[in-house]
Amino acid sequence: MKRSIFTIALAALLALCLVLPTASLAEVYATVSMSTNGGSLFVRSGPGRDYKAVTTIHDGDDITVLKYGSVWSKIETESGKVGYIKNLYIDDGDSDYAAGTDYVSAYTAYTTGNVNLRSGASTDTKAIKTLSKGTKVSVRGKNGDFRLVQTSNGTQGYVSSKYLSKKKPSGSSSSGSGSSGSSSTVTKKINGAYVNVRAGGGTSYKVVAVLSRGTKVEVLKVGNYWVQIRCGSIKGWVKKQYLK
Repeated sequence: MKRSIFTIALAALLALCLVLPTASLAEVYATVSMSTNGGSLFVRSGPGRDYKAVTTIHDGDDITVLKYGSVWSKIETESGKVGYIKNLYIDDGDSDYAAGTDYVSAYTAYTTGNVNLRSGASTDTKAIKTLSKGTKVSVRGKNGDFRLVQTSNGTQGYVSSKYLSKKKPSGSSSSGSGSSGSSSTVTKKINGAYVNVRAGGGTSYKVVAVLSRGTKVEVLKVGNYWVQIRCGSIKGWVKKQYLK
């Protein structure tokens, strides 16, 4: 009799386990947080901008963080798409990356010396790249002694406020990309059916024109991912992959 009761109880427990959700204890529920309300960003197939985009998410979207990384984290969208986004865009209520950042109306600033662009508002966080003196950035937020900035090629990160000034330092040439981009003028052709020309080097900037395949453009400045071009009276930035 006791054995029968034990068997029934065990069967009931197993049945209960089958209907309960099996979410991993490591999963964290979070929200996409961007400096621009309603902004969007790509979810990429791997931890880096060179990986292909698998989907797009927007400011305020709910996501599940599957695995945290030092700069990029693996997430799952509400639609079930799995990929990677930068930690800067994750608001889980307990993150050291973007927690405590107050977003401000964007303004232009310049680096006053060679300075690290970091993944978080602390010198303990990983350096994404080094910005050279005179690099032009767009300041998007503040967190203690650090500022959330975006370079001309769309990379966001934190820079110590003591290395930023609204005045361009003398004796410096600003590419806005943190690298010595080419300043020589060359001609390229648009390599895409319809390519957006943006006001700055990033998808958060407004579209100022659309150019069709084969249109000749003059290259003014080259960054890591974005290129500044001129086509007649049109001047703006396009992704490097759309030029040949």
